[in-house]
Amino acid sequence: MDYKGRKLIGLRHALRGIQQVFRKERNLKIHLIISVVVIFFAAFLDVSLMEWAVLFGIIALVISLEMINSSIERVMDYLAPEWHASAGEIKDIAAGAVLVAAISSIIIGCIIFLPKLMDIMF
Repeated sequence: MDYKGRKLIGLRHALRGIQQVFRKERNLKIHLIISVVVIFFAAFLDVSLMEWAVLFGIIALVISLEMINSSIERVMDYLAPEWHASAGEIKDIAAGAVLVAAISSIIIGCIIFLPKLMDIMF
């Protein structure tokens, strides 16, 4: 198989992985809904190109970390089907990474949106 064929197979696997996580993971659906709301809000408030870049970057970070967290949870459930302290810690750390990104996204949203909202209100 040539290089192009391997790339297409890899792309197909990646797209299938995205499809699976969007179908099965409730938290990812929540992040996606919030992301859509933020995008509409940003369009309404006419954010700058740099602000769009920051918003899309943090959205991508949160969604990517949620996908990694989901994969880590599945691996740990496979490797340690019964409760195990180390498996629990690993899953907690991965979930913590998502939480840090989500909190950071809220802070970034406040930095971008609050001044614009203040201008509209006052």
